[in-house]
Amino acid sequence: MKKLVMLCLVCVIFILSANIGVVYALENEKLEFNYNGRVFTYNLTENIKSSSVFDIDYEINKYDRFSSHEDRKILLKKMLSIGIDKSIAIEYLFPNITNLISKIEKNIYIQPQNASMKINTNSEKVFHIKNEVVGIILDKDKLLDTICNHYLSDKNLNFNIPIKKISPKILSSDFSRNTHLRADFSTNISSSSSDRKHNIKNALNSLNNVEILPGNTFSFNQIVGRRTAENGYREAKIIVNNEFVDGLGGGVCQVSTTLYNTALLSGMEIIEANKHSKQISYVKYGFDAMVNFGSSDLKFRNNTSEKITIITNYSQDTARIRIFGASLDNVQYKLKNNIINLTEPEEEILYDKKQEYLDKVVYDDEFFYLNRGNIGMEVHSYREKYVNGMLSETQLLRKDKYTVQNTVKIYGTKKRTDSSVHFSKPFHSLDI
Repeated sequence: MKKLVMLCLVCVIFILSANIGVVYALENEKLEFNYNGRVFTYNLTENIKSSSVFDIDYEINKYDRFSSHEDRKILLKKMLSIGIDKSIAIEYLFPNITNLISKIEKNIYIQPQNASMKINTNSEKVFHIKNEVVGIILDKDKLLDTICNHYLSDKNLNFNIPIKKISPKILSSDFSRNTHLRADFSTNISSSSSDRKHNIKNALNSLNNVEILPGNTFSFNQIVGRRTAENGYREAKIIVNNEFVDGLGGGVCQVSTTLYNTALLSGMEIIEANKHSKQISYVKYGFDAMVNFGSSDLKFRNNTSEKITIITNYSQDTARIRIFGASLDNVQYKLKNNIINLTEPEEEILYDKKQEYLDKVVYDDEFFYLNRGNIGMEVHSYREKYVNGMLSETQLLRKDKYTVQNTVKIYGTKKRTDSSVHFSKPFHSLDI
């Protein structure tokens, strides 16, 4: 009996000694994984006790997988040579390492996010672009290859964690390439009536944030629509046959003119632009664009490789239009006109003998202008293209002709009496 007890004790001591020997032999089997300053550590000795049983090749099972480092190298090489998957081989030699790898995966994972853009048309910076987020995942195959290669070649078991980057579907460059300011043009509306300003604001709102794809043609009438009361337009002064008269949508032509100049400065190809029958004062002669639904339109083509966006702004004093798209880089456009054959109007004086204008004049010392007249002229308008500050091209846009129209001044016919109210200065009634 004593011999049996002693034999058992010797066996226990042998087993403990063997285990201690294994721990000592493998005490440096430590793997460190580094990523952006974070360190993930695997200690073999802490995981041997929880090593699982593998249904693996019979020949492999004959090896002691927790013996010396050299024996483990031979075992790893043997497993790989007979086609055992790297993930199985690594888990076989380093129990529970897949748990650490899964932890690494979760810690370094970044979900890809598309770039996005918000538009604030009332801001100087219209387009607010939020950059994309590049996704990051663990390159598990490369990590397993690296572990095997380092282990077999006795390299340091300290690894930089390999990653794969996942590019989002929408990048900030997708937005930024067509959000460059190409042109900015404004006209003054401070002297306009409230109804005219209302019409201008209405038309500007119709144009705001309109996009035109490459090669497509823009039509003012198509976008703004009919100038009717149902569409929110009011009566204001319009030009008909060289005269200012009340009509629905008065002021819309100032919007089309503002857009015409913006399109010119942004390099667009002009398809259609028409002059008024009378010169207008809010832009240089030759650069107006009269529109009338069904008969006269403003059309231009987006001749760039990117979409363009029209941004409009309204204030009590200004109608402003900007066009954004691909960058003009070193190209700039300028507008100029050349006025020739200028003829000043003469003044015709008439008396209201038929008393048609009693609402405006009564006495023979007061008058009003029935017609302010029209300067006769021919206007040639040009667009100049500059590259790196040097003039490279001059384009003749239009040759507009205006016939001279005399000023007509109407006086009353009634003589004043002493009891009549006498004006110290002649009374002038404006027609707009």
